[in-house]
Order: sequence, then C-alpha cells, then structure tokens
Amino acid sequence: MGRKNNEDELEKLIEEWTINYSPAELMTMLQEAGAPAGVIQGGEDLLEWDPQLRHRGHFVTLNHPEIGPHVGEEPPFKLSRTPAKMSLPAPCLGEHTEYVCTKILGMPDSEFLKLLAAGVFE
Repeated sequence: MGRKNNEDELEKLIEEWTINYSPAELMTMLQEAGAPAGVIQGGEDLLEWDPQLRHRGHFVTLNHPEIGPHVGEEPPFKLSRTPAKMSLPAPCLGEHTEYVCTKILGMPDSEFLKLLAAGVFE
C-alpha cells in the first residue's frame, strides 16, 4: 500500500536513475541483481542487437529480384536430421506458374502455351 501511496515520488526516483542507462544496460544490471527483467524489443531492435538471435543465425539476408537484399528469419526451431535453411527469397508473382502447371499438375506444354497466350496467367 505504501508503494501505491507514493507512486509519483517512486516513479520520479526511478526515472532519475534509469535515464542514465540504455534499456540493455538496465536489463543487465537488474538481472545481475536477481530481478527478472527484459527489454521490450521491436523487430528492428531484435535484428540490431539481440545476442541470442545473432548467435543462432536467426536472420539471413537474401537477394530478392524486385527489392534487392532483404532480411528474412530462419525458422525458430532447429532440426538435427533435416535442418531448415532459408536459401531463396519469396517468389515473385507468377514466377513458378509454368513449373506448377506442367510439372506438378501434368499439364501438356502445348496447353500451357495456349493458356499463356490467352492471358490466363496475368
């Protein structure tokens, strides 16, 4: 109850102390003192300085044909027998249409070319 009654003064004291440190420094000091603490991070923060994600190689840069180098995220899990790795950027619209139609769906090349000429895939 005393803490709530002195909330404004307590917040002023905490602000005067914390303003001198970065969020990461505060987190480290509090954790070393035994207090559970963590920094609220956005995506840019995670990319720039999160040591655990950097150690795990979580972020990868892939070269996309339309937007150039682009940062992507590896899967958040690690598999020992079938490691998942991002090696290709997201496909462009229609990039795999011919492969899907002819190789996966078994469409004859002549039919695909006819549909392509008719603008079906646009």
